[in-house]
Amino acid sequence: MKFMLTLLAGLLVSVAASALDLDSARELGIVGERLDGYIGLIQADNSDAATLVKSINTQRRTHYQEIANKQNTPLANIEKIAGEKLTGKARDEGFYYQAGDSSWQREQ
Repeated sequence: MKFMLTLLAGLLVSVAASALDLDSARELGIVGERLDGYIGLIQADNSDAATLVKSINTQRRTHYQEIANKQNTPLANIEKIAGEKLTGKARDEGFYYQAGDSSWQREQ
């Protein structure tokens, strides 16, 4: 379990370090963190953000699958853990996150 948490922390650092555009999209309220550990598109009419979301989600899924394989656990377990961490972090930082009812929320 400790190994899995370390790997998830590494994911957060790697995504943050390589995603200046993601940070901008978060700050602008164009994207938010979903409960399943992936990024969601809030403004559906933004094609640049849609491309970013697809790219980030592909990277995350690959990383989550690597963790799941190493831990011999279903991918859904890793996605759930990541989603809890990422939505909590987004909430704490004032970015959009997906609530339990699937609505987008933002703490001000």
